[in-house]
Amino acid sequence: MTQNRLPEFNDPNAKSRRKFHNTFNGYVIEVLYGAKDAEGNSIVPKDGEDDGHGRWYGIETEGNYQMFSWKKSASEGGETEYGTEYKDDALAVMKNNIAEKLQLAREAEEIGRYYEGDDGEEKLAAIMDKWNAMRNWETPKEEEYLARYERAKKKFLDRIQYVRQNRADKQEIIERAKALGDSTNWKAVQSEFDFLREELELIGSAGEDADNEIRREFRKLQDDFRDRRKEYYNNLDSLRAEAKEKKEAIISEAEKLIKDVTSWKAAGNQMNELFDRWKAAGRAERGIDDELWEKFNALRQEFNAGRQAFFETRNENFRKSCEAKTALIEKAKEIAESKVFSKENTEAMKKLDQEWKTAGYSGKADNDRLWNEFTAVKNIFWDGKHEEAVKRFKDAAERKQASADALKKEIEDLKFKVTITPKAEMKREIEREIDSKEREYEVLAKDIADLSKKIGE
Repeated sequence: MTQNRLPEFNDPNAKSRRKFHNTFNGYVIEVLYGAKDAEGNSIVPKDGEDDGHGRWYGIETEGNYQMFSWKKSASEGGETEYGTEYKDDALAVMKNNIAEKLQLAREAEEIGRYYEGDDGEEKLAAIMDKWNAMRNWETPKEEEYLARYERAKKKFLDRIQYVRQNRADKQEIIERAKALGDSTNWKAVQSEFDFLREELELIGSAGEDADNEIRREFRKLQDDFRDRRKEYYNNLDSLRAEAKEKKEAIISEAEKLIKDVTSWKAAGNQMNELFDRWKAAGRAERGIDDELWEKFNALRQEFNAGRQAFFETRNENFRKSCEAKTALIEKAKEIAESKVFSKENTEAMKKLDQEWKTAGYSGKADNDRLWNEFTAVKNIFWDGKHEEAVKRFKDAAERKQASADALKKEIEDLKFKVTITPKAEMKREIEREIDSKEREYEVLAKDIADLSKKIGE
């Protein structure tokens, strides 16, 4: 703990000594005070004399004081206080700590100047852990060494970021070189390798180990390319013969494909696949290769012309179908809007259904839409026809119900009449009439029940 002044010793005979130390850029302070003679008078304290003097011992840096030890004078009790846990060894421990911190700062500077490993941040953190494990004596030298450490750390982080970016850039070049692996355009690939090598050389350091590994990998890719090129030219005749055989087989498949097309979409995918195989088949001898290409390309053009004609015809049929169905919808609207549900209109609406079937498919974009419009218009007609029929059935049911009610009243009257008629012959005549009317009532009741079912009651 520091303070900005020495304690008050209140002794005019106190004697102090100051000695400058470069180690911590400050002074070692010793104050002797409180010496007395035999009569108890204040005297100048002397080292080694039993005069009861006290001793304050510590350091001063930039006007701040730290106490290491304070042996009180005899008149104050003579006990000793310590400013640190190191007691009488505080100065030696402080010097050692500051010297170690100087060494740690130098180690950080070494890392900052030269080290390129990915574990550099860990090494710097380990240095700081050692630093923090020691006491902070709050001296200018410690601040100076800490500033050196921070500068070294920043220098390392700036350089390692640069190194890592270089490493990423060089690795990207390696990936671009790998992507050249399957090409047989030897001249273009060689030119690209030359360009990539120049790019690689222009990029700064990626770290010694990484640079060596990247150079080895790039050289291997170049060697592999040269080996492939050499093997290709050594086997050129067989490769050309193999390419000729592959392309002849592709032509044969293309001929079969265009003879019997059931799905132009599927056939188009197959033709594209054949073209991809053609591009990957390699080159036959120059004259033969050109001749094979002319055959294959002619087949592709024939296929494309056939496909175009098919889709043009199909689209024209779609257009005609749309026109026909639109006209049928308009006819259905005219019939529905007339609200005349005659036999002629009913037959006309049914005929429209038959004509719709013969109008054909209208295409994915319009077929369902037109059908939904047609269905909606027809439903208006059929719903209206149903409503009219229901009304007619209700009217008929009401009339028959009125007749049935009247007939039932007549039957009841006849049944009463038969009970008061005295003559047997007249009774039998009335009973026959009752039977006739009951049979007539049963017919009416059945008719009413049938009408009720039609109405939905």
